[in-house]
Amino acid sequence: MNHPVVSMLPNTPHVQFVIPGLWQPLALWRKDFNFRPVAPSLLRLCADHRPAPLAAQGLENTLFHLKGHTVTTEIPFAYHRYRLDFGVPPALPLLCADPVFLKSGLDSVVMQPALPLLPADELATLLALLNHHLAEDGLQLVAKHPQRWYLMGERVQGDVPLQTVPLSQALGQSIFPLLPQGDKRYWHRLLNEIQMLLHTRENPAVNALWLWGAAYPASLPALQMDEQQTFVGESVTAQVMALATAVRYQAATQFADVPLTTGHYTVVLEELHPCSVADDLQGWQQALAQLETAWFAPALRAMQSGQCSISVTACDGRLLHCQRPSPWKFWGTPSATWEQLS
Repeated sequence: MNHPVVSMLPNTPHVQFVIPGLWQPLALWRKDFNFRPVAPSLLRLCADHRPAPLAAQGLENTLFHLKGHTVTTEIPFAYHRYRLDFGVPPALPLLCADPVFLKSGLDSVVMQPALPLLPADELATLLALLNHHLAEDGLQLVAKHPQRWYLMGERVQGDVPLQTVPLSQALGQSIFPLLPQGDKRYWHRLLNEIQMLLHTRENPAVNALWLWGAAYPASLPALQMDEQQTFVGESVTAQVMALATAVRYQAATQFADVPLTTGHYTVVLEELHPCSVADDLQGWQQALAQLETAWFAPALRAMQSGQCSISVTACDGRLLHCQRPSPWKFWGTPSATWEQLS
C-alpha cells in the first residue's frame, strides 16, 4: 500500500522520521512512574498532525510495508542484510540467526534487551561448534559481524513457509509466542539443540540464536523503488533498506547532514528503542534530548519556514503527518501533549 506524502508544494522535500520506541512505553511509564518526557520541539512538530493507520508494526515490518511489502508475508531481511555484510547476494535460502541471551523465569523465558558482542576468537569458536552439528541437516552458520549471523541451507525453504518475528520486536519480551511458525516442530527442536550446545561453553555471553527474516533468493518479493528516495541515519537498518530498494543511503547524525533537495528522505533513528524495551527511563530521556537537539529542533524550523514537510512514525501502527501552522491561524494548541501522542 502506498501512503501519501503530505507536502505543501509539489517539489517540497518530505522528511519521514521512523523512530521505534518513541511513543510505545510512555503510557505505562506515566502510570507507574509519573514520567513526563521533555522534548518541546517534538511536541510543537506534532502540534497539528493528521494520523494515518499503518497495517504493520515494528521497525523492519513498518519499513517494508511502507515500500509496498504485504504485511502477511515474511520480510526477506536476511537476503538484503547479507548483501550489506558480505558485498554479494546469498546463493542459498537463509535466515538471520542473531546471537542473544535468554533469561528464564518462573513461567517465561525473556530475551535480554542488551545484545551480546563477541570477540573475534569466540565468534570463530562458536561458529565451528555449531556448524559441526548443523552439517547433519545441510545447514551452515556464517558471519562477518559478531552480532549479525546467518543460517544458510536449502532446509530453510521448507514445504511450509516460515513466519518469524524480527529481533527488534523480541528484545525484552517473553519469547514463547514469538518463536518461528511454519514447520515449527523442526525449528523449535533445532533452536533447543543450539541452546544446549551453547550451554556447554563456560560463562556463555550467548545462550541462544534468534531466527528471523527468512529469504529465498530465487523468489524475492518486489519492493517499490523511487529514484527520489533517500534512506538516512547511522543504523544498519537504514543501509539495508537502501540496498533493498536500490536507492541512496545518506549517513547522518543530525538534521543538518540531510541535503534538502526534492525527494523523500526516510530518517531511521533507533536510539530510543533499546531503552524503551529495557524500561530505562533515564537512558530514554537522555537519548530523546540528543534527538531533540540534533533532529527535532532543526526539523521544526525547516517545516515552519517551508523548506520541507514532515511525518513521524514510532512503528506503532500509525503515521503522523505533521502540518505547518497557517500564518493566519492565531489560535489553537501550540504543541501536542504526550497524552495525545501516546
